[in-house]
Amino acid sequence: MTQKKKIAFLHRYGLEGWICCGGHAIPGLIAHLSKDVEIHFYGPHTPEKKNPKLRSNLRMHELPYTWNRTRASDKITKTILWYFWLPLIGIRCRLNGTKLIWNDETVPLTAPILQIFYGKNIAITVMDFFMRIYTQSHPRLHGLRDLVERIDLAAWRKLPLIFTKVLYTQEFLAERGISKEIMHLYRNPVDHTKFHPVDKTTRQATRAKFGFSDSDLVLTHHGILHPNKGNDWILHQLASPELKSQIQNLKFLLIGDGPEMDSLKQLASKLHITDRVVFTGWLPTEEDLNNALASADIGLVMRIGQETDHFHMTDTLAHEMACGKPILTVNLKGIAEIIENGENGFLFSFEQPASFQENIRYLSNDYQLRSDLGIRALELSRKTCDTHTSSLELTQVIKETLYA
Repeated sequence: MTQKKKIAFLHRYGLEGWICCGGHAIPGLIAHLSKDVEIHFYGPHTPEKKNPKLRSNLRMHELPYTWNRTRASDKITKTILWYFWLPLIGIRCRLNGTKLIWNDETVPLTAPILQIFYGKNIAITVMDFFMRIYTQSHPRLHGLRDLVERIDLAAWRKLPLIFTKVLYTQEFLAERGISKEIMHLYRNPVDHTKFHPVDKTTRQATRAKFGFSDSDLVLTHHGILHPNKGNDWILHQLASPELKSQIQNLKFLLIGDGPEMDSLKQLASKLHITDRVVFTGWLPTEEDLNNALASADIGLVMRIGQETDHFHMTDTLAHEMACGKPILTVNLKGIAEIIENGENGFLFSFEQPASFQENIRYLSNDYQLRSDLGIRALELSRKTCDTHTSSLELTQVIKETLYA
């Protein structure tokens, strides 16, 4: 009997944490791939509920600490631990005959470290340039940022496979000497059995739970409340005299938690819009999240427009499209590949608040338009972001790389 080839999946959030943070196609990928390949997973423990069925197709190598994605301090302390373990993981994979490692994120220097201790057959997903994010307002650190990026890019040029979430990232990398032949598009997948439109009864009950009436126009956004999400900018727009007087029934449902929660609540109070904004914190289940998104009227996608924001599609967008919502989004290059102005949503400029307010007014006045945009967003979601389709495509690409 021919021995199965070995592949290793790595993620600093842990297995279930990885899936909760965007790896929705991973269970399907593992189910397909495990028929022919021996799969090993390396990562920390996670507080999320364990998935026995998923784990039965893996050989688990859990590190002796827990990553809690709702705890802001873990972003720093546990990432430092992750760097400590990477060389050991690389050595372990080399010694046990692993043929390919895939790390589905872009932590700086991960690929160079693994190349030193494991070898060249490494796949990564490029969607974040953390050194640019965290040094943007610190010019003295730009030299260090540039050095780290040069090291990363030199390592990435030698990789057999790079996944990206948007085509703009591929153009960016190609300009820096990385072959397009090794790059593959992997949109943010969404499980349409979990994120979908809801019936009228569920919609009314969900809206009532948050204090909204049928006549309210509910704008919603979800995710970690971090400064680069620009929710403070949204609150200032909602407080503008024009919107307050022209759309008196406009409400904002802000789902999630994070370091900005307290300051956003204080800002809403200062702007006298506490009657317009509902802060939910983290909702208990994916069903609760789906019902909240699907019961709103407009799905908001917001970032402040940092350079690195252009490399994303975002899970927020994927979930809102799957719920059949018309999309109102800041105009970023990656998102503009998916949202066509007037076709399945509207784009606005962060630098031009009037464009946001104009689009809100336009959407508020036309229920049929909102419905049509939502239908087309859902159709596109099913075509491009379905987890089943994504898992099959990932399986094929990874197998081709593994057996090359």
